[in-house]
Amino acid sequence: MSGEDEFRISEDERDRLVAEEVEGFPVDNPKYTTYLLRPAVNLSQSNRPKVVGQMSDIIEEFRQKHPDGTFEDWVNYYKEEYDGDDRLAEATEIAYPMVEKMRAAFEQINEDMTHDFLRDLVLFKTYEGFDVQETVLRKLGEMYDEDVTRATAEDESKGIDGYIGDQPVQIKPVTYPDDLQEGIDVPIVTYDENKSNKAMTVNASELSEEMYSESGDEDD
Repeated sequence: MSGEDEFRISEDERDRLVAEEVEGFPVDNPKYTTYLLRPAVNLSQSNRPKVVGQMSDIIEEFRQKHPDGTFEDWVNYYKEEYDGDDRLAEATEIAYPMVEKMRAAFEQINEDMTHDFLRDLVLFKTYEGFDVQETVLRKLGEMYDEDVTRATAEDESKGIDGYIGDQPVQIKPVTYPDDLQEGIDVPIVTYDENKSNKAMTVNASELSEEMYSESGDEDD
């Protein structure tokens, strides 16, 4: 493969190739500003379909009607068919207050805060994400007012992930294959992690039955 067969097009070059013939495009913002504007726009939800339109559908409609259309044609189509100028003005009115809030917040960031954020990111967040089982175990311990114990290597070989008091338990994601659970007589607690944040939905019904059953036996 020769050097001409494989090449790289930078982000700036791609913008120039697509939009250089349209006045005002591409937008040449000062360095780093787009890294701040992007989260501000996302947090304000100013680019949601109810504000700017369902862009994937609109661009597909444009392509069907104008298969040979240029970027300039697309700009005119959005403005004329979907009140693009008004939509962009509304989006700006929604987004800019968030920009101001982020500007004020950024002014408060100092070196110590930066250090604390990195410490949290590198140490706590890494461990928290890696050790989901410990999070679930501790929550179960709080729920049942019992001490919790992590499983030993020998316990794990028997399908035990930890103990709530004296009760062994498995802690598995909801996607854990059923056939791998066969033959293990330990209540299973399942968890489902939210894809957009770190929240989890936990199902401890099997453990609850076992714990309440033991409690009833003791009462007898």
